[in-house]
Amino acid sequence: MTGSAHLRGIVIAGVLAAVALALGFVTLAMNQTASQAAPKTIIPLKDRHHAVVTRKTTDASAQTKGSKAKPKVKPKPKPDPNFVAALQAGLPRSIARALAKHPVVVVQLTSKSDPVAQLAAGEAKAGADEANAAYVAVNVDTNGGDVEVLTRTLGQLPTAPAALIYMRPGKLVTTLPNFNDRTVVEQAVVSARSGAAATTTTSATPTTPAPVVPAPTTSTPAATS
Repeated sequence: MTGSAHLRGIVIAGVLAAVALALGFVTLAMNQTASQAAPKTIIPLKDRHHAVVTRKTTDASAQTKGSKAKPKVKPKPKPDPNFVAALQAGLPRSIARALAKHPVVVVQLTSKSDPVAQLAAGEAKAGADEANAAYVAVNVDTNGGDVEVLTRTLGQLPTAPAALIYMRPGKLVTTLPNFNDRTVVEQAVVSARSGAAATTTTSATPTTPAPVVPAPTTSTPAATS
């Protein structure tokens, strides 16, 4: 028992010595690392202020670049003068838009419940296309909308089928009642253009005043004594 206790004491002493030796090596290594670290640089006060101002300026520039630029507000396009003139003439917006694109518009009064009116609408569109005119179909089966506006403007609509030939700025130049084939519609458009051109030419030609003819003079014979 005495020998075992003595041996146990030797082992404990050896372990403690090993632990102390390991702690010594660790402490030595930490001191060497601390001694090898670069010395801390002390920045003067004026240099610190300059560095702070530079950093704030850089941050502000980054925020300005990062923020989204305000979108430019596009100006509203001006309405077409032909469109405005047609509206002022009391025409529906559909016909006004057509007059903004073409000088002549074929307005066909039609009805979905009438086969003849449907056939006339097809002929009217074909005639308008061949004459290079705009085409607008107005269904008289429904109240309101184009029907109401046209009725207010004309006073009374012709019975469908019928074709109305409009010219700028919003003048009704021809009314074609009943069924009309494409040739009749095309000729009506051509005649409307010719009439407008003739009117323009006549108004643009200056009138020559008639020559002034002097009135004849009669001589009075001298009285003899």
